[in-house]
Amino acid sequence: MISPNGALFLLPEATYYRTLFISDCHLGLKGVQSDKLLAFLQSHDAEKIYLVGDIIDHWCKGKKWHWTETEDLIIQNLISKANKGTQIYYIPGNHDEAFRDWCSTKIHGIEIINQAEHTTADGRNLWIIHGDEFDLFIKNHRWLCHLGHFSIQLLMKINRPIAWTRRLLKLPQWSLATAARRAMQRNSRTFKNYVNTVTREAARLGYDGVVCGHIHKAEFRVKNGVEYWNDGDWLESCTAIAEAMDGTMEILEYSPKISTISLLRERAKQNAINQPSLKTEFSLDINELEASNGFVAEVTV
Repeated sequence: MISPNGALFLLPEATYYRTLFISDCHLGLKGVQSDKLLAFLQSHDAEKIYLVGDIIDHWCKGKKWHWTETEDLIIQNLISKANKGTQIYYIPGNHDEAFRDWCSTKIHGIEIINQAEHTTADGRNLWIIHGDEFDLFIKNHRWLCHLGHFSIQLLMKINRPIAWTRRLLKLPQWSLATAARRAMQRNSRTFKNYVNTVTREAARLGYDGVVCGHIHKAEFRVKNGVEYWNDGDWLESCTAIAEAMDGTMEILEYSPKISTISLLRERAKQNAINQPSLKTEFSLDINELEASNGFVAEVTV
């Protein structure tokens, strides 16, 4: 492949897994790591992909809605994978909960389901959920959650010059929004008990483990006799969970070079040009599903 500066650069073939779990991409929210997510999808593939909620952020309304060519290319990549035989399941979260009205339907080969059961290659039975079902704060104080969402957007905006300066000085990545979120979670009874609550319910239902998102913290541990896997987010951490062909699982932390991101983006654009069948209108009319939100997103794929 030819790089933007004209140099010849060979990109490696995609790393292939049995299963990938991705959540909390919040596409539509300005400042998310959509370029890295696109590069990840270009360089990683699987037999089965679970999109574990909050993939599209329909809490962003009006001028707050931010959708670029990169987001289009992400949707095109997923549809292309589905067309080539990858099983893709979309489990809505609280930021894209309007899709829950579409459960048991398929959109361009991507099946929308409320939750899933996944059996690993070595026989473990995993419960796949977004996780907001166990967040009592969201259930009881929805207006405060929207206020918190606005605050996070503001902190992400303030953090941009800080992040640029830290990159210039070659300092480790640090996010004001993440720091604020972690401070809130440390002082929230709901989040302190989150892992215990989720794993206790998974154990009661007879699962060997649970895979979820929601709290934006990639983690693995064993609690209440079951495995707890959280696949993190694509706001700051850029993490996913992968299952290898033998059933072993790991948390992937994706941090490619800027040049690699650019080259993979160019490959995605070329793939889109070479597959004109993907250039259809995919209208996500959230307003029909949740009129109170007054939100409509038009996404061209």
